[in-house]
Amino acid sequence: MPPTVPQRAPAGGAPRPLILLTNDDGYTSPGLRALWQELDARYETLVVAPARQRSWVGKALSNPGPLTLEERQVEGKAFWVVNDGTPADCVNLALYHLVPREPDLVIAGINLGSNFTTSLALASGTIGAALEAALHGILGLAANLALDEASERALQGTWDDSLVARFQPAARAVARFLETERDALPRCARLVNLIVPDPVVEPPRFRACAPLAYDYGSVFVRRADGYYNRSLGFIASEAQVVEGSDAWAVGQGWCAYTCYTGNLERAVADA
Repeated sequence: MPPTVPQRAPAGGAPRPLILLTNDDGYTSPGLRALWQELDARYETLVVAPARQRSWVGKALSNPGPLTLEERQVEGKAFWVVNDGTPADCVNLALYHLVPREPDLVIAGINLGSNFTTSLALASGTIGAALEAALHGILGLAANLALDEASERALQGTWDDSLVARFQPAARAVARFLETERDALPRCARLVNLIVPDPVVEPPRFRACAPLAYDYGSVFVRRADGYYNRSLGFIASEAQVVEGSDAWAVGQGWCAYTCYTGNLERAVADA
């Protein structure tokens, strides 16, 4: 398929806003499916996702390749799968080779688990995809569901269609965020990290927050045969959850979000 150059929709009779959806958990993830179902009725959507889980790769771009694309369908709707691609690959390929015009927004998620702290967020494939959009001048939203450790471990790689409903409340919260909060974001915001609590308060409440400070040492723990990422649960067990941080807000039942510029400076409200 020849590449296309995305164009903005012409003025007058413009189509619905176009949202590009991707994730780092792979195209079969129930979080992605739930988000697609929720947004597709209100927006024009294009889904371009990795063929398999590509978590913790940040904004890595594949080199040298090649990457291959497959068009598939679910419930009669087409989407693209990028074989061996990273989340950022998916966004870059979509922006310059697949979209009919420049998207109004790129959303990555819904991630199975939260991305607290700037340091860990920079390792997240979910945020890496949103950052790839931000670097190209398009607002990128990383959507995360703050599952507890037991739930997250139980869901890793074991999902099927029956689990889509598990993520529908979070998908509704993301849709609500677009409706009620997007227009009030700082003008310089290009990347938003949104963390939804589990369970979600209905109707969802949103709070702009600073990320939890990363001040609790190495993410790795030594075992007999080497060093392992402490991974799930170690933030909750060891970090001091400061009032006003994203982790604190989620603990209070808020949907917490942090805004960044395209160069990862925190974007604050306009004066």
